[in-house]
Amino acid sequence: MSRKNILADELAVVVIVSLVPSIVSIPVVLLGLFTSGIQALIFATLVAAYIGESMEGYR
Repeated sequence: MSRKNILADELAVVVIVSLVPSIVSIPVVLLGLFTSGIQALIFATLVAAYIGESMEGYR
């Protein structure tokens, strides 16, 4: 193998390894957004139920 081929191989490995954190972090971010959305939905439902309970005496 010549030096150019070795250098190209090493550069390709460096590029692939440097892209791994961004590829891995995307599903983690999406999972965080999904769980945050579910948490917001549950919180809004509980708030609506609490407000509905407190408004029953005013009708």
